[in-house]
Amino acid sequence: MSGLGSIGRQHLAAFAQLPGVRLVAFDPDPGRRAAAEAHPAVERAVAGYADLLDAGPAAVVIAGPDHVHVPQLRAAADAGAALLVEKPVAATLAEARDAAEHVGRAGTAALVGYVLRHRLVVQRTRELLAAGEVGEPVAVHVMLGAYGTIEAAVDRFATPEPDRLYRDYSHEWDYLRWCFGPITRAFAAARTVEAVPHVERPNCVDGLLEFASGLRATFHLDYLEPVGTRTVQVLGTGGGLLADFGRGTITTRTTTRTTTQTGTRTELHELPEPPAAALGRQAAHLVAVARGEAEPVVTLADGVAALAASEAVRAAVATQRWHQLSLPD
Repeated sequence: MSGLGSIGRQHLAAFAQLPGVRLVAFDPDPGRRAAAEAHPAVERAVAGYADLLDAGPAAVVIAGPDHVHVPQLRAAADAGAALLVEKPVAATLAEARDAAEHVGRAGTAALVGYVLRHRLVVQRTRELLAAGEVGEPVAVHVMLGAYGTIEAAVDRFATPEPDRLYRDYSHEWDYLRWCFGPITRAFAAARTVEAVPHVERPNCVDGLLEFASGLRATFHLDYLEPVGTRTVQVLGTGGGLLADFGRGTITTRTTTRTTTQTGTRTELHELPEPPAAALGRQAAHLVAVARGEAEPVVTLADGVAALAASEAVRAAVATQRWHQLSLPD
């Protein structure tokens, strides 16, 4: 385990629940190492990343700051460990592509921490769409409000970093690709709302994504909403779907039409669960991958594609023009 900040500690708790897993932790901060050593599931905490790799881990979780992802990814791949790297894979698309090529040459299995794919409500949403529950999708709208992230990850937001919002919530680009296929171009506008205690720049982004199929999705992302909102709404030729990923609910409306009348049927799918449940499934999946019992669900290629979408949105904001994704999806 590399990195014992807020997300690293969540990973640690998830792996601690798995039988037969021995944990070695690394963080450059002595206080965090001491706290990890006090955890009953941690065998020991080390002061250097090389010391972590010298322990001969079967798998490595990379959950440190974004700038350490690439060098740690390369070193762990060379050591032959299976990998789980938090998103974003790298600070830039070029670095992410180089890292993915390096890991590919090393022949190491690597996962990216898009944990939403392990949530039951997200999996069920994809299943319903794939089954044609609402017919052919013709419009999609995504809402994400996440000021709570700033409050939960205080250390991470202590240093101003412009354009952080596009990469932080590349979760959206990943699950949209998973549900609707390759994203080909983006258009967006952004602004900074000053009337909040901690101001990210920008902290409010609205835009459009276009998929290879011709489908378009509107989206809104912000670091303003204190409660937290994460929804996707789909209008289809045969009905509609509203998935609330925060609450774990999906409402579907199926429409039937005849020459004389139109009928609708509404159904509520309830799949509530704590966030730790998805992290637990992701941890178990990494263990299965490391043992050769499963293939990665979210690959480095997925991580690179999500970062390509992030960069396209950022470039579209800067130029106020549609921006083509610079990586074939």
